[in-house]
Amino acid sequence: MKIKTHKTIEPECHLWGEEFSPKELISIENIAFRNKNELGEILGRGPYKKKGAPYGSCVLVVPEYVELHDSIMWMAEFIFINKEKFEKAGATDIVMWIYWTGFQGNMSFDSKELKMIAKSNIPLCVDYIMMEEKNNKHGEPEL
Repeated sequence: MKIKTHKTIEPECHLWGEEFSPKELISIENIAFRNKNELGEILGRGPYKKKGAPYGSCVLVVPEYVELHDSIMWMAEFIFINKEKFEKAGATDIVMWIYWTGFQGNMSFDSKELKMIAKSNIPLCVDYIMMEEKNNKHGEPEL
């Protein structure tokens, strides 16, 4: 009996700085934003809701054309290649995040991925999101 699984690996780069401006990064080839806030922008949630942001921030994501199995290496290389541009735009905090969603709580990195992440000299955070198995009315895993 096969259990349906939909695992995902979502590497991201979180950038933040008191003088950081995400709009200065728009010219970077293949850049994809999920969230971005400019310094002074009125925010819609959080501690600065309805106030001007005292910082600039953004989350960079892997473009959709990148295959799942290549996504960690793609993001690690992207950060390494563009780190200086991030800093020039005012980013003082640069962090690589990897969100792993699935039914099994382990993951591994190959040596090339680890070397590339280490070359960037930035923090790496990993978060595992456990998916719940969906069972049919008989309590058996759905096929």
